[in-house]
Amino acid sequence: MIQVCSDSSAVLNAAALADHVAAQGARLLFAIRIGEAVEGTVAAPNVPAAPGVRFIHVRPAEWYLTLAERPDTLDGPGDGPGEGGDADVWGWDLRKVLRLLLRSNPMVWTWLSSPHVLADPAGVGDALRRLAQEGYSRRALGHALWGEARKALTAFLDRGEAMTATKSLKAARALLALRWLEAGGDLPPLPLDALMDQESLPPAVRAEIEAIRTTGIETHPALYHWINAELDTAAERCGALPEGSPDPAAADALYRTLLLPDIALTGAGDPRP
Repeated sequence: MIQVCSDSSAVLNAAALADHVAAQGARLLFAIRIGEAVEGTVAAPNVPAAPGVRFIHVRPAEWYLTLAERPDTLDGPGDGPGEGGDADVWGWDLRKVLRLLLRSNPMVWTWLSSPHVLADPAGVGDALRRLAQEGYSRRALGHALWGEARKALTAFLDRGEAMTATKSLKAARALLALRWLEAGGDLPPLPLDALMDQESLPPAVRAEIEAIRTTGIETHPALYHWINAELDTAAERCGALPEGSPDPAAADALYRTLLLPDIALTGAGDPRP
């Protein structure tokens, strides 16, 4: 379930981010937290890295009325990694987000599926999720998840190093999201906990995932073998997933609505008058 964070620190962070975006001549539409803590892919006793923040902004209509290429990314507070502030904070312009959404971009869905919403004052997240759920290419997203799992598995093995428990959790999360896609229905959630309810996950694998996250077991043979078996068939399974594309007319309608704030957001995802 997607919920707006209500604790005081999140509210303060959201307000500070909105002020920062406004100081750059833009308006904050949507902001979420991402990272291993949000995904639930941290092996005990490791301390999760501080979550990053991603956001969507829009500028006044006049900004877009030019032939010149203009920036479509904004940095958050802080001058950069290690230079003060929350360095892992940045966002994309609404037009860029919608263009990528129409191409079923996997990163856009990662943002929209994060359960840690910092700001969504006008329901933009829900409008974008509707567009994605109705038309995203399951095949494109499946191939991205397969690539994520392969990267997690081989990043260490290619250097002759042992597989780590955290990398196993990341690979398992991606492969379970792929299984979710194969089951049909909604696009997959981001957190590992939400993905583990599937019947396709063997009990022994489930038990090792829980043990990695709670007691920090050193070996996890059932999970490791399951990951490899899933990867052996992933390419063929991804190819069988349905193609798709969100509705361009609905995306245009949503873009116009958010570009002109005097138009109500209700029904923005619907191109009908």
